[in-house]
Amino acid sequence: MRKTIAAGIFCAASALLVLGADWASQSGNPQRDGWARNERDLVKDKIPDLKLLYKTHLDNKAVGLDALTSPIVIGNLITYRGFKEMLFVGGSSDNAYSIDADLNRILWKTHFNVSGKYPPPTPGCPGGLTGAIAMSGTSGEMRFGMGRGRGRGPGRGRGPQMPRIFGGGFGGNPSIFAVSSDGFLRIVRESDGDQTATPAFQFVPAGAKVSSLNVNGTTVYAATVDGCGGTANGIYAVDFAKEPQSVVSFVTNGSGPAGMGGTAASEKNGIIAMIPDGHGDVAGDYSDTVVELAPDTLQVKDYFTPQGNAPAVHKGLPAPGVTPAVFSWNGKELIAAAGRDGRIYLLDSSSPGGSDHHTPLDRSEPVASPDSNYSGSGLWGNFATWLDEDTNTRWLYASLWGPVNASSKFASANGDATHGSIVAFKVEDRNGSPVLTPAWTSGDIITPAPPVTTNGLVFVLSSGESARTAKESGKPYSVSEREKMASHATLYVLDGATGKQLFSSGNDVNTFSHRSGIAIANSRVYFTTHDSTVYCYGFPALEPQLTER
Repeated sequence: MRKTIAAGIFCAASALLVLGADWASQSGNPQRDGWARNERDLVKDKIPDLKLLYKTHLDNKAVGLDALTSPIVIGNLITYRGFKEMLFVGGSSDNAYSIDADLNRILWKTHFNVSGKYPPPTPGCPGGLTGAIAMSGTSGEMRFGMGRGRGRGPGRGRGPQMPRIFGGGFGGNPSIFAVSSDGFLRIVRESDGDQTATPAFQFVPAGAKVSSLNVNGTTVYAATVDGCGGTANGIYAVDFAKEPQSVVSFVTNGSGPAGMGGTAASEKNGIIAMIPDGHGDVAGDYSDTVVELAPDTLQVKDYFTPQGNAPAVHKGLPAPGVTPAVFSWNGKELIAAAGRDGRIYLLDSSSPGGSDHHTPLDRSEPVASPDSNYSGSGLWGNFATWLDEDTNTRWLYASLWGPVNASSKFASANGDATHGSIVAFKVEDRNGSPVLTPAWTSGDIITPAPPVTTNGLVFVLSSGESARTAKESGKPYSVSEREKMASHATLYVLDGATGKQLFSSGNDVNTFSHRSGIAIANSRVYFTTHDSTVYCYGFPALEPQLTER
């Protein structure tokens, strides 16, 4: 009888955990595909009912343009307050926060005490906590030790052998990961914000600017950009399953990895990143080079460099670029990449550039208009991709700043788009090889953040920032100048097959959003803004009474 009751309790608890879906990192998972696979309620027929459920202002102080990182979500976690759906964000003033996603209540705040002297802040290198935080997923597999092997699928783990900070059953202490301004990796317990259970350690150089963290299996990865703190740009990794733990690195000798995600994880072929500029022993000169790195050593295994000359990289200024996305297609694992030439490339992860390292499976015509006087025109951020199983159609979406290149031949357009848009492609079969077919462009969206997708819909945040990267003289704008140039962020929902606008948040949002992506989990949509506010959209009929804080 007791065994029967115990088994029943275990099954009930397991069911509760599995029901909640996670959004574990920038663009949702280690592959950076931006697809909320398990979402059920955010569907086309219900989108007209989407409303602002709440907004929460946090006591974080912006550092330069940075304020709050992209949100991440745990669908269900056992806490000292019971089962909770928890929302996490990092704060630029070396903070981490947890919010009860159901009730809009701050569960905990953890502040990271840092020490050391750093160079004076600049608009490009303001200091502070900059990198998007991350955790392992999913609610069921990682937190009950039911994973099916390292790196097999988004966020899946190593079962009962996983370190306790990744979950590993009832006795585990699942954690979120953040890099504070002193370069220390902070391991923060999800349930209560404790940062002392697992000591912090030096992960990246002090003062380095982290674009994003990624967690794949038991390894945490960080990408550094913009040469901040006088440090070299690159990728850093630590595997918590190894004893003793040691940090390995890949230095680009040039610019940091492109896009907001920094790195993407291949199930078969390691860690993927695009390097706009630099030099390495294996690939030679980098020029929007896609590198494939061994997951444990970060040694270059293979690479792809587009033919031709990309526009110059201006030191101290951001350059267009997209973090690669990894996805399956007809039994193959593909990589989508895009660089400063305004093209999108499809690569085979088993041999990204073919025998000469310069031959993709396919490439688009230039999508972005050429940059003019630091206008910021180009492809930015992260991709989103999903498979329509009804038609076996793979869709690929990207954020374009500035107007669409006149040479692009999209099947349809949803109006003039001078400030930016979402561009959509189908990945189609031509004699057994994938080809990119231009499908549609959206209406005008001001400097769109990375899109995300679910149930045939595309969610995109107009950041409200100016696309310009510098003054016409090439001199960077000050923080106050960039703040004055910005408007306010706007959330849009588009039909994924046509690009038609289905929803706009209008004037709900007070200010702009800087380097914050969208998170989708359990019928809600989240993003953050420059005034350290978290916004949540959903369906009021599904919610308890909510408040503004």
